[in-house]
Amino acid sequence: MRSIRAASAILAILGATACGSESEPPDDTAPSGSLAVMSDWIGCEVFDELAPVQEYTGAVGTDGELLSDGLGEGIDAEAATCSGLLDLATFEDTQGTFDYSATGDAAVRVGLAPWSTDAEAEANFTDRVQTRRENAPGVAYTDERETELSGDWDQSLVIAGETEHRNYIDAFGRVGSWVVYASIDYLHDPGVGAYESAPEFYPDSTAERMAVYPFTPDQFEDWVAVEYLPALQADILQRAESE
Repeated sequence: MRSIRAASAILAILGATACGSESEPPDDTAPSGSLAVMSDWIGCEVFDELAPVQEYTGAVGTDGELLSDGLGEGIDAEAATCSGLLDLATFEDTQGTFDYSATGDAAVRVGLAPWSTDAEAEANFTDRVQTRRENAPGVAYTDERETELSGDWDQSLVIAGETEHRNYIDAFGRVGSWVVYASIDYLHDPGVGAYESAPEFYPDSTAERMAVYPFTPDQFEDWVAVEYLPALQADILQRAESE
């Protein structure tokens, strides 16, 4: 909408000039596509301060403030992003005179990358997926699996896996000339970990009963693919239409 209003204003100015004046050449550098609409969006405003993720995971707080970046800022200059560290549930236990406590945590980054053309967005989607698959940091993933997002996307992919201590979910979606993604990793459930490390201490319990998170890894992965990213898509489209 901003680009349409700007074009109308330019036409009005040209109409007021003297007849016979030459028109200025078109500005080929002006943003178009999603970039014309979303270029000034700020990450945590777009992603509601990560409230849906905090609510789903039962986060009890954040470790420091959330980081909110617009285009050209932060570690992902191509996107408006919101990121932060969440404090999850705590497992506590006493064995004899020994008190044990372990708190879960999650690292979350969500981003929106707008582009001038669908082709640019498609290339960016491909680059992001390839970078994730190449795993340059050398994270020792096990049991990696891939699926697609629910809903109407031009392209989508969810890659999930785990390591000895953490679970990872990376979801990517493209609609037209914009790409949205969510990257989440979180500590294994500390209650489950306590049981699995010393089941003899808990002869009357199970790992499932000792879990302190309100979700399992499979449930979290499904929520991201079926609910969270599709809801983000709807919010982004609604916001863009209102600009």
